[in-house]
Amino acid sequence: MAPDRLLTIGEFSRLSQLSIRMLRHYDEHGVLRPTRVDEASGYRYYAPELLQVARRLRALRDLGLGVAQLAELAPFEDTALLRAVLLVQRERLATEAAAAGARLNDADHLISQLEERTMSTPISRRTLPARTVASVRGIIPTYADEGLLWQRLMVGLPAAGGRVAQQPLAVAAFHDEDYAEHDADVEVQLDVAAPFADAADVQCVEVPTTEIASGMLHGPYDGVGAVMEDLGAWITEHGQTIAGPMFNIYLVGPQTTPDSSRWLTEVCVPIAPA
Repeated sequence: MAPDRLLTIGEFSRLSQLSIRMLRHYDEHGVLRPTRVDEASGYRYYAPELLQVARRLRALRDLGLGVAQLAELAPFEDTALLRAVLLVQRERLATEAAAAGARLNDADHLISQLEERTMSTPISRRTLPARTVASVRGIIPTYADEGLLWQRLMVGLPAAGGRVAQQPLAVAAFHDEDYAEHDADVEVQLDVAAPFADAADVQCVEVPTTEIASGMLHGPYDGVGAVMEDLGAWITEHGQTIAGPMFNIYLVGPQTTPDSSRWLTEVCVPIAPA
Protein backbone atom coordinates (compact mmCIF):
# COMPACT_ATOMS: atom_id res chain seq x y z
CA MET A 1 0.00 0.00 0.00
CA ALA A 2 1.29 3.44 -0.83
CA PRO A 3 2.33 5.43 2.23
CA ASP A 4 0.05 8.35 1.30
CA ARG A 5 -3.03 6.18 0.80
CA LEU A 6 -6.08 7.79 2.38
CA LEU A 7 -9.32 6.12 3.38
CA THR A 8 -12.47 6.91 1.45
CA ILE A 9 -15.38 8.24 3.47
CA GLY A 10 -17.11 4.87 3.15
CA GLU A 11 -14.07 3.01 4.44
CA PHE A 12 -13.60 5.52 7.24
CA SER A 13 -17.28 5.25 8.14
CA ARG A 14 -17.10 1.48 8.59
CA LEU A 15 -13.85 1.60 10.54
CA SER A 16 -14.83 4.55 12.76
CA GLN A 17 -18.42 3.40 13.40
CA LEU A 18 -19.68 6.82 12.36
CA SER A 19 -22.20 7.09 9.57
CA ILE A 20 -21.36 8.97 6.37
CA ARG A 21 -24.16 11.38 7.20
CA MET A 22 -22.61 12.10 10.61
CA LEU A 23 -19.12 12.45 9.14
CA ARG A 24 -20.41 15.10 6.75
CA HIS A 25 -22.25 16.78 9.64
CA TYR A 26 -19.11 16.82 11.79
CA ASP A 27 -17.09 18.22 8.89
CA GLU A 28 -19.57 21.04 8.37
CA HIS A 29 -19.41 21.97 12.07
CA GLY A 30 -15.65 21.74 12.47
CA VAL A 31 -15.71 18.66 14.68
CA LEU A 32 -13.84 16.19 12.46
CA ARG A 33 -12.33 17.52 9.26
CA PRO A 34 -11.29 15.12 6.49
CA THR A 35 -7.62 15.05 5.54
CA ARG A 36 -8.40 15.98 1.96
CA VAL A 37 -11.42 16.95 -0.11
CA ASP A 38 -11.26 16.41 -3.86
CA GLU A 39 -11.96 19.78 -5.49
CA ALA A 40 -13.59 18.27 -8.55
CA SER A 41 -15.80 15.61 -6.97
CA GLY A 42 -16.13 16.86 -3.39
CA TYR A 43 -15.18 13.39 -2.11
CA ARG A 44 -13.74 13.34 1.40
CA TYR A 45 -10.65 11.31 2.30
CA TYR A 46 -9.32 10.53 5.75
CA ALA A 47 -5.90 9.61 7.09
CA PRO A 48 -5.99 6.41 9.19
CA GLU A 49 -4.65 8.40 12.15
CA LEU A 50 -8.04 10.13 12.34
CA LEU A 51 -9.61 6.85 13.47
CA GLN A 52 -8.21 7.50 16.95
CA VAL A 53 -9.73 10.97 16.88
CA ALA A 54 -13.04 9.48 15.76
CA ARG A 55 -12.98 6.96 18.62
CA ARG A 56 -12.57 9.71 21.20
CA LEU A 57 -15.19 11.81 19.45
CA ARG A 58 -17.66 8.93 19.57
CA ALA A 59 -17.02 8.39 23.29
CA LEU A 60 -17.57 12.07 24.06
CA ARG A 61 -20.74 12.13 21.96
CA ASP A 62 -22.08 9.08 23.80
CA LEU A 63 -21.53 10.90 27.10
CA GLY A 64 -23.97 13.54 25.93
CA LEU A 65 -21.75 16.31 24.58
CA GLY A 66 -23.36 18.29 21.78
CA VAL A 67 -21.89 19.32 18.45
CA ALA A 68 -20.97 22.81 19.67
CA GLN A 69 -19.03 21.39 22.63
CA LEU A 70 -17.33 18.82 20.42
CA ALA A 71 -16.23 21.53 17.99
CA GLU A 72 -14.66 23.48 20.85
CA LEU A 73 -12.74 20.39 21.97
CA ALA A 74 -11.58 19.23 18.53
CA PRO A 75 -9.10 17.72 17.76
CA PHE A 76 -9.42 16.27 21.30
CA GLU A 77 -5.73 16.52 22.14
CA ASP A 78 -5.83 18.99 25.05
CA THR A 79 -6.07 16.54 27.94
CA ALA A 80 -6.41 19.26 30.60
CA LEU A 81 -9.38 20.80 28.78
CA LEU A 82 -10.91 17.37 28.16
CA ARG A 83 -10.59 16.49 31.82
CA ALA A 84 -12.27 19.72 32.93
CA VAL A 85 -15.16 19.23 30.50
CA LEU A 86 -15.56 15.58 31.50
CA LEU A 87 -15.67 16.44 35.20
CA VAL A 88 -18.46 18.93 34.55
CA GLN A 89 -20.30 16.38 32.41
CA ARG A 90 -19.87 13.73 35.08
CA GLU A 91 -21.46 16.02 37.66
CA ARG A 92 -24.37 16.72 35.33
CA LEU A 93 -24.88 13.00 34.68
CA ALA A 94 -24.77 12.28 38.41
CA THR A 95 -27.46 14.90 39.00
CA GLU A 96 -29.60 13.42 36.23
CA ALA A 97 -29.10 9.93 37.66
CA ALA A 98 -30.21 11.10 41.10
CA ALA A 99 -33.29 12.74 39.59
CA ALA A 100 -34.05 9.56 37.64
CA GLY A 101 -33.69 7.55 40.85
CA ALA A 102 -36.16 9.85 42.58
CA ARG A 103 -38.62 9.42 39.71
CA LEU A 104 -38.23 5.65 39.98
CA ASN A 105 -39.08 5.85 43.68
CA ASP A 106 -42.10 8.00 42.82
CA ALA A 107 -43.21 5.41 40.25
CA ASP A 108 -42.83 2.59 42.80
CA HIS A 109 -44.80 4.62 45.34
CA LEU A 110 -47.59 5.26 42.84
CA ILE A 111 -47.72 1.60 41.86
CA SER A 112 -48.03 0.60 45.51
CA GLN A 113 -50.83 3.15 45.95
CA LEU A 114 -52.72 1.57 43.06
CA GLU A 115 -52.57 -1.76 44.84
CA GLU A 116 -53.57 -0.43 48.25
CA ARG A 117 -57.11 -0.01 49.42
CA THR A 118 -58.10 3.66 49.32
CA MET A 119 -58.76 5.01 52.81
CA SER A 120 -60.50 8.33 53.34
CA THR A 121 -59.24 10.87 55.86
CA PRO A 122 -61.65 11.71 58.70
CA ILE A 123 -62.41 15.44 58.54
CA SER A 124 -63.27 17.33 61.70
CA ARG A 125 -64.69 20.78 62.28
CA ARG A 126 -63.42 22.82 65.20
CA THR A 127 -62.68 26.30 66.44
CA LEU A 128 -59.03 27.23 66.80
CA PRO A 129 -58.65 29.75 69.67
CA ALA A 130 -56.99 33.12 69.19
CA ARG A 131 -53.22 32.98 69.45
CA THR A 132 -50.26 35.33 69.93
CA VAL A 133 -47.49 34.22 67.59
CA ALA A 134 -44.05 35.08 66.36
CA SER A 135 -44.31 35.29 62.58
CA VAL A 136 -41.96 35.33 59.63
CA ARG A 137 -43.50 35.73 56.19
CA GLY A 138 -41.66 35.75 52.89
CA ILE A 139 -41.48 34.67 49.28
CA ILE A 140 -39.59 31.40 48.94
CA PRO A 141 -38.57 29.52 45.76
CA THR A 142 -41.07 26.68 46.32
CA TYR A 143 -43.21 25.36 49.15
CA ALA A 144 -40.51 22.75 49.79
CA ASP A 145 -38.20 25.58 50.89
CA GLU A 146 -40.32 26.39 53.94
CA GLY A 147 -37.39 25.50 56.18
CA LEU A 148 -35.71 28.77 55.18
CA LEU A 149 -38.44 30.69 57.00
CA TRP A 150 -38.22 28.49 60.09
CA GLN A 151 -34.48 29.17 60.26
CA ARG A 152 -35.13 32.92 60.17
CA LEU A 153 -37.78 32.61 62.88
CA MET A 154 -35.67 30.54 65.25
CA VAL A 155 -32.69 32.86 64.83
CA GLY A 156 -34.66 36.10 65.05
CA LEU A 157 -37.07 35.30 67.90
CA PRO A 158 -34.55 35.44 70.78
CA ALA A 159 -33.08 38.65 69.38
CA ALA A 160 -36.59 40.16 69.37
CA GLY A 161 -37.09 39.24 73.03
CA GLY A 162 -39.88 36.76 72.30
CA ARG A 163 -40.40 33.68 74.46
CA VAL A 164 -41.90 30.48 73.11
CA ALA A 165 -45.12 29.34 74.82
CA GLN A 166 -45.09 26.18 76.94
CA GLN A 167 -47.11 24.17 74.41
CA PRO A 168 -46.66 26.10 71.17
CA LEU A 169 -48.30 25.37 67.87
CA ALA A 170 -45.90 25.35 64.92
CA VAL A 171 -47.89 26.57 61.92
CA ALA A 172 -47.18 27.26 58.26
CA ALA A 173 -49.78 29.36 56.41
CA PHE A 174 -49.94 29.56 52.62
CA HIS A 175 -51.05 32.98 51.42
CA ASP A 176 -51.10 32.47 47.63
CA GLU A 177 -54.61 32.66 46.19
CA ASP A 178 -53.83 29.62 44.04
CA TYR A 179 -51.11 26.99 44.00
CA ALA A 180 -47.75 28.63 43.23
CA GLU A 181 -45.28 26.61 41.17
CA HIS A 182 -42.55 28.97 42.36
CA ASP A 183 -42.13 32.16 44.43
CA ALA A 184 -44.53 30.94 47.10
CA ASP A 185 -45.92 33.37 49.71
CA VAL A 186 -45.57 31.47 53.00
CA GLU A 187 -45.76 32.47 56.66
CA VAL A 188 -44.47 30.43 59.59
CA GLN A 189 -45.80 30.98 63.09
CA LEU A 190 -44.83 29.84 66.57
CA ASP A 191 -46.94 30.53 69.67
CA VAL A 192 -45.27 32.86 72.19
CA ALA A 193 -45.84 33.32 75.91
CA ALA A 194 -46.48 37.08 75.64
CA PRO A 195 -46.49 39.88 73.08
CA PHE A 196 -43.13 41.35 72.10
CA ALA A 197 -41.89 44.26 70.01
CA ASP A 198 -41.54 43.61 66.30
CA ALA A 199 -38.02 43.02 65.08
CA ALA A 200 -36.66 43.43 61.58
CA ASP A 201 -37.36 39.84 60.59
CA VAL A 202 -39.82 38.60 63.22
CA GLN A 203 -43.25 40.10 63.79
CA CYS A 204 -45.58 39.68 66.76
CA VAL A 205 -49.00 38.82 65.32
CA GLU A 206 -52.39 38.33 66.96
CA VAL A 207 -54.17 35.51 65.13
CA PRO A 208 -57.96 35.67 65.67
CA THR A 209 -60.22 32.78 66.56
CA THR A 210 -60.67 30.69 63.42
CA GLU A 211 -63.28 28.15 62.39
CA ILE A 212 -61.55 25.34 60.52
CA ALA A 213 -62.04 21.99 58.86
CA SER A 214 -59.03 19.75 59.23
CA GLY A 215 -57.68 16.29 58.56
CA MET A 216 -54.67 14.47 59.96
CA LEU A 217 -51.78 13.51 57.71
CA HIS A 218 -49.88 10.55 59.08
CA GLY A 219 -46.43 10.20 57.56
CA PRO A 220 -44.42 12.10 54.93
CA TYR A 221 -45.66 15.37 53.48
CA ASP A 222 -46.06 13.90 49.99
CA GLY A 223 -49.30 12.33 51.22
CA VAL A 224 -50.98 15.71 51.70
CA GLY A 225 -52.82 15.44 48.36
CA ALA A 226 -55.13 12.71 49.67
CA VAL A 227 -56.05 14.85 52.70
CA MET A 228 -56.74 17.80 50.41
CA GLU A 229 -59.13 15.67 48.35
CA ASP A 230 -61.11 14.70 51.44
CA LEU A 231 -61.17 18.31 52.66
CA GLY A 232 -62.53 19.42 49.28
CA ALA A 233 -65.29 16.82 49.43
CA TRP A 234 -66.18 17.75 53.01
CA ILE A 235 -66.35 21.48 52.25
CA THR A 236 -68.78 21.03 49.38
CA GLU A 237 -70.90 18.43 51.19
CA HIS A 238 -71.31 20.73 54.22
CA GLY A 239 -72.03 23.93 52.30
CA GLN A 240 -68.82 25.69 53.30
CA THR A 241 -66.28 27.84 51.49
CA ILE A 242 -62.58 28.45 52.06
CA ALA A 243 -62.35 31.64 54.14
CA GLY A 244 -58.63 32.32 54.38
CA PRO A 245 -55.16 30.93 53.83
CA MET A 246 -54.84 27.20 54.27
CA PHE A 247 -52.30 26.18 56.91
CA ASN A 248 -50.57 23.20 58.47
CA ILE A 249 -50.09 22.54 62.17
CA TYR A 250 -46.97 20.43 62.65
CA LEU A 251 -47.59 18.14 65.62
CA VAL A 252 -44.72 15.74 64.98
CA GLY A 253 -42.14 16.54 62.32
CA PRO A 254 -38.47 16.46 61.33
CA GLN A 255 -37.48 18.45 64.43
CA THR A 256 -38.99 15.72 66.61
CA THR A 257 -37.93 12.58 64.74
CA PRO A 258 -36.15 11.76 61.46
CA ASP A 259 -38.55 8.84 60.96
CA SER A 260 -41.03 10.32 58.46
CA SER A 261 -43.51 7.49 59.07
CA ARG A 262 -44.11 8.98 62.53
CA TRP A 263 -44.75 12.54 61.38
CA LEU A 264 -48.18 13.95 62.18
CA THR A 265 -49.55 17.08 60.51
CA GLU A 266 -52.99 18.67 60.88
CA VAL A 267 -53.96 20.07 57.47
CA CYS A 268 -56.36 22.97 58.07
CA VAL A 269 -58.74 25.05 55.98
CA PRO A 270 -60.49 28.15 57.43
CA ILE A 271 -64.18 27.86 56.59
CA ALA A 272 -67.34 29.95 56.44
CA PRO A 273 -70.84 29.25 55.12
CA ALA A 274 -70.95 29.34 51.32
